Amino acid sequence: MKLLCSLFFACTFFVFNPLFAQAPKTMPAFTFDEVYRQGKFSSDQLPKTGYIVLDFYDPGCGHCQKMGAGIAQNLQKLKNVSFYFISMNDKVYVDGFINMHAKALKGVANVKFLFDGGTQFIEKFGPSNYPSLYIYDAKTKTLLQHLDGEDEVKELLKAVGVSN
Repeated sequence: MKLLCSLFFACTFFVFNPLFAQAPKTMPAFTFDEVYRQGKFSSDQLPKTGYIVLDFYDPGCGHCQKMGAGIAQNLQKLKNVSFYFISMNDKVYVDGFINMHAKALKGVANVKFLFDGGTQFIEKFGPSNYPSLYIYDAKTKTLLQHLDGEDEVKELLKAVGVSN
């Protein structure tokens, strides 16, 4: 009976956890590997002005591809936004994502691609869908908006005060 109760509570937690999970109101500290540079990138290196967008994505996800393409098409409007694309996939998949859907993102000063080789992002931010975008004020590191599973770039543009 104890085992049955434990299984019930464990299943209930995993089924309903996404409903209760909330994006962190203040950006937690993190360190990820850089995809296109040797070394690590930590939250200490984030800019102090503008907006910060953490985009947790999967290179094979159609919604992620659409959002990435939308960001690439609107880079001129998004100069005051620093983008951090974070994936748990290897560089070869990130290359495919960029080359097929968002070529304009490669080598841009306000765009970085980071690799989470574990589960750090999931544990600290609690995403429940791909893509999961966290939009923070760079000065205060406070959450302005969380877009979970959104593929329309217009929602992102609205969140950072840019008109379509």
